Amino acid sequence: MRKKIISFILCVVCLFSVSACSQTKNNADDYLNQISGTYVELFPEMAKEEYRDTWLEATTPLVGEDNAAAATDMLLNMCMAEIYGAEAIEKYTVDPESMRFDCYFIGGVDQFVMDGHTITGLDEQGNQVFSHSYKLLDVENENGFIFYQTEDSDAGQFTYFAFAPDTMETTYHLEFRYSEDIDDLQSWYEGNYAYWNAAAIAADYTEQAMHDAINLFATENLSEGE
Repeated sequence: MRKKIISFILCVVCLFSVSACSQTKNNADDYLNQISGTYVELFPEMAKEEYRDTWLEATTPLVGEDNAAAATDMLLNMCMAEIYGAEAIEKYTVDPESMRFDCYFIGGVDQFVMDGHTITGLDEQGNQVFSHSYKLLDVENENGFIFYQTEDSDAGQFTYFAFAPDTMETTYHLEFRYSEDIDDLQSWYEGNYAYWNAAAIAADYTEQAMHDAINLFATENLSEGE
């Protein structure tokens, strides 16, 4: 089982957005309008004990009852590292089998509020960390992400955003990255944000959305061949 999990970690950065990644970019101009709402970190929500049975129901048909619990733990563990950038590069170069992704929000943000082309970050107390208006960029990249930039000079770490074309309607979650330097968003394995890819879910998600997100994640990661 561990060998199977390790084999797909190289693809897990596109966590479970195969259906969304197949979309064209015809609607890229409208992407931010499609995802308006407030978002929280995905994996702490998915890891709640109340969803344990949902995980086991999703993984059991794929790996068998005896392996379902271990598969669930491995899937969650692969996306809940707490290191990225130079620290992660050094660690995973020495021990490749320990490779994991940090899928948390960084920069002191606890919630993201998407309101048209305005993106706002709030901290744990609900205080504003940043708020800027963003415009679409024409950036070719191997990951198929949609890039945005703010022209505000004080944006710092929140100058550039790069979104996978996910929505709550299509893949029940969002994936995105942000940085002060667009070059740091071109690779998941290099630079200041290596091995980091934020994953989010609507703060007001429904039980059905969580059920669908877990099932999609399990299916797309555990259905690969040995």
